[in-house]
Amino acid sequence: MIGHGYTCSWYDNCVYFRQFSGGSFVYLLLYVDDILIALKDKPLISKLKSQLSGEVEMKDLGAAKKILGMEIQRERKAGKMYLSQSRYLKKVLDRFNVGSYKVVSIPFAADFRLSAESCPQSEEDVEKMCHVPYSSAVGNLMYAMVCTRPELSHVVTVVSRYMYNPGKDHWEAVKWILRFVKGSIDKGLVFDKNKVATLDVVGVADSDCAGDLDKKRLIYGYIFLLYIQVLSCGKHHFSLLQLFLLQRLTILLLQKV
Repeated sequence: MIGHGYTCSWYDNCVYFRQFSGGSFVYLLLYVDDILIALKDKPLISKLKSQLSGEVEMKDLGAAKKILGMEIQRERKAGKMYLSQSRYLKKVLDRFNVGSYKVVSIPFAADFRLSAESCPQSEEDVEKMCHVPYSSAVGNLMYAMVCTRPELSHVVTVVSRYMYNPGKDHWEAVKWILRFVKGSIDKGLVFDKNKVATLDVVGVADSDCAGDLDKKRLIYGYIFLLYIQVLSCGKHHFSLLQLFLLQRLTILLLQKV
């Protein structure tokens, strides 16, 4: 693709793009033997397909309906596109026998205080947990988190700390997350081209109030939006002392302003 004038994205090696003389862009998303083409001009899409089919054997499946476990739905008149993983998550729930579990409305219960103290200590307990598919369940949840379920990011981060030696309490927390997924299996991402964008910078921040009991730290996360696009986001770990010093520094700076 580079030989045809395409540039590999700095942010994702599977994404290639090219700008045409009219100013329009074409994006190619490549993963093993799957290709997605994103371009506004339909004649250029047909030309690109002909070019690709002349170099590699390929099958045109038309407008994309699914890719890598993600389902794509469109409402063209409304200008909306939806990404979800309901089928993938249904298979995950079946794999871990969550069908009979009651659903919950939040991804994590307030009384879950996970720490390394809950890890198995005796050989007998370790042997029992060896038969629990903890790592597999966390891995499946992590894939959903990365693709279409960003609200799972914090809870998956918490349970993934104990993949090396999970205990019964850790497994109960994972099952709780699966119960939440069961009740929200059709949730996903919505892209709305008609949503009004403003020049206002919108920021959201939160912390888990020293939820890391092992290292006595808290997780602080934030996201800032501009024109409904992510301007900046991040997650940091702070000790209680660091948090105190950061708060004092912020207050001093605000006072000077």
